[in-house]
Amino acid sequence: MVDHDKAVLRPRLRRRSMSFLPLTGAGEPAARSRALAPRWLDLVLVPLVGFDDRGNRLGMGAACYDRHFAFLRHRRAWRRPLLVGLASDLQRVDRLPVSPHDVPLWGIVTERCFYRGGGR
Repeated sequence: MVDHDKAVLRPRLRRRSMSFLPLTGAGEPAARSRALAPRWLDLVLVPLVGFDDRGNRLGMGAACYDRHFAFLRHRRAWRRPLLVGLASDLQRVDRLPVSPHDVPLWGIVTERCFYRGGGR
């Protein structure tokens, strides 16, 4: 689906590699479309199991998003893509443990509000 020069993409995982494929209007990957690397995206909606107010995210334990968006920890100027977690307020905890490889979310959207995270 493309609207105003924006495209909706879905992640494709192959072994330990993640790329993003454009979707058609029916929500299916476009045939013969070129996959995009994570660094070329503007906004990524990130799944999560839990989160805290600092933008730390608890995922499924594979560190897939942390690994593929690690370049965001080292950027000083261009800070795209923005990582936004999709969650329920029931998934919010006071504080999550943080590892050096963790990439914080820019924000988290729940059914009640938007939490501004610690991501740049």
